[in-house]
Amino acid sequence: MRAARLVVSLLTPLLAGCATFPALDAAPKPAATKAAYPALLPVDELLARVPPPPATDPAAELAARAAALKARAAALRQADLSG
Repeated sequence: MRAARLVVSLLTPLLAGCATFPALDAAPKPAATKAAYPALLPVDELLARVPPPPATDPAAELAARAAALKARAAALRQADLSG
């Protein structure tokens, strides 16, 4: 057990040394530096684009689906699967 811990503690830094890291010092591409900033929109305009909430409560539909799945699971538990 002690030898396994020693092997793991020695191999972990070796495996980490094999990892490749992205070049963080690389200069950005010219197209990225010349690109225009996105347009800032007023909050009211953004909120106007949000679709309205559903008319029905999804919790009731999910509860009915959960009940049907539980009933199906109970029926499968009681089924004779021995053939």
